[in-house]
Amino acid sequence: MERRKVKARREAREAKKRAARMRSVEELAEILGTGRNQTYEALARGDIKGAIRFGRRWLIPDAVIDRLVNGVTTTADTGITTTT
Repeated sequence: MERRKVKARREAREAKKRAARMRSVEELAEILGTGRNQTYEALARGDIKGAIRFGRRWLIPDAVIDRLVNGVTTTADTGITTTT
């Protein structure tokens, strides 16, 4: 019985680690060094691929932010030039 509990706890911890942390637009703006309005405009244009919109709220997964920070481009027509 105790072994199952330990295994369940371990699996729950691993699942939590795999879960994507979501960031707000303000957090993204701070990480990228841009203004809040500029970040909202980029999201509205579709420049930040992978961002999720819920009604009026934007959520950006850490994986998307890592891609942006590391200079990985997703499309050529975004107008954002990055280096790898």
